[in-house]
Amino acid sequence: MNRQELGAARRIVLKIGSAVLTRAGDKSLDRGVFCRLIEMIARLRADQREVIIVTSGAVALGRSLMGVPRPDRQKSLPTLQALAAIGQSMLMDYYERELQYYGLRCAQMLLTRADLEDRARFSNAKRALAALLEMGVIPVINENDAVTCDQIRFGDNDTLSARTAVLCGADLLVILSDIDAVFTGNPKIDPHAVRIESIDAFDPKLDEYSGDSTGDVGTGGMITKISAARMAAKMGISTLILCGKRPKFVLRALEGQDVGTLLYASGHRQNLHKVWIESLLARGRIVCDDGAREAILMQGKSLLPKGVRDVEGHFVEGEAVELVSLEGNPFAKGLARYDDSDTRRIAGHHSSEIERILGFHIDDVIVHRDDLVLQNLIHHS
Repeated sequence: MNRQELGAARRIVLKIGSAVLTRAGDKSLDRGVFCRLIEMIARLRADQREVIIVTSGAVALGRSLMGVPRPDRQKSLPTLQALAAIGQSMLMDYYERELQYYGLRCAQMLLTRADLEDRARFSNAKRALAALLEMGVIPVINENDAVTCDQIRFGDNDTLSARTAVLCGADLLVILSDIDAVFTGNPKIDPHAVRIESIDAFDPKLDEYSGDSTGDVGTGGMITKISAARMAAKMGISTLILCGKRPKFVLRALEGQDVGTLLYASGHRQNLHKVWIESLLARGRIVCDDGAREAILMQGKSLLPKGVRDVEGHFVEGEAVELVSLEGNPFAKGLARYDDSDTRRIAGHHSSEIERILGFHIDDVIVHRDDLVLQNLIHHS
């Protein structure tokens, strides 16, 4: 998708960061920016475009209301969860009231990583989202920070927005931040930094441009935005990174104007099942011998018990595992057909011996090729 084709996007996921919604000082809602954002969304809807909002800001608003500094996530997770619960109701109230002014309805969807890692819950979320869009309702999505912990959270709403774009089959992902675009360096400290107008989402140069840190409000920096764009690109979804403090830039970009940065999708598009597997957290690692690694990478084969040399971690049947070489280098991710204990027992044996060793037989393979995503596809496709 090039800039001239952006106007054809009918289903748009709009990620709005905390730094966009809140004031720099007291972290209260920036009402002027918020009203302009909603006006822009109303214009998108008037143009017959579907809009899915992925919003941050709950914790920041909770902090502002309670008058507390930003807690340390490692030491004060319950406080963060409480602030998220306080701020989330405020956030939805703002969205509901402002959207109603334009005759629009919205609905809250709170998701956790566990919701999208379970295949059945993933499908349920997909159907619910589709039903809301069919009704003409604007979904407002946020991570359910009140119940998540570091081990099971997305970590940032950039990632959640990409997962949402994949979930709903979006035409375009728009990430609104407190920065204007992707630059060749940090424009706050580098006077020679140049804006990137348009670039392939998988161009390795982006890795050189993403070395920033997170701010005082949000949790995602440029690294997470580029990672999100690459996740979306695997489903053929391009990403726009724009300054959210100037919402009209979204409308200008859809008219083909050169604003922000377009990270366009190119190359082979993966199927949804593979993209879903790629997004899962690996629960363990399976060490493969050189023969198994070559058969998987070069011949598209499944992982057989004979090629397993070691098993690390604990996982159950159907959970994601990372396949690594004898040197410990990851080269694939897939869904385990046996749990870690049974995999250890049949490691190094022929498939014909599985039933004799375990007393039952699920499959001849440890990870089937249909449930495998190669490392080179994860990072460079």
